[in-house]
Amino acid sequence: MALDLGKMRERVTVQQATERRNSLGETTLEWATYATRWASVQGVSSREALELGQVDVSVTHRVRMRYVDGMTQNMRLLWRGRVLEIVSLLEYDNRSEHVAICEESVA
Repeated sequence: MALDLGKMRERVTVQQATERRNSLGETTLEWATYATRWASVQGVSSREALELGQVDVSVTHRVRMRYVDGMTQNMRLLWRGRVLEIVSLLEYDNRSEHVAICEESVA
């Protein structure tokens, strides 16, 4: 799967969670920008989700982008004001490309 830069038309923001303590001593989760990349974002059909082995999860999007050093499955993506939770993160072409299989979060 060669990276087709012509299809990288969408801007996505990779976010990383950090824990903070508020004034009451409670731990809260905050999201901060880790990286921003041009990407290809495609909707995924339920059939494709089954082929990807994501039986118990409602996979909604496949996001292809250049490799992001340090990116993990515990991060999330912002795209067009929508939150995409990473279900599975794959690396291709000797770490030149990431493919994130995502579920859109409704919050």
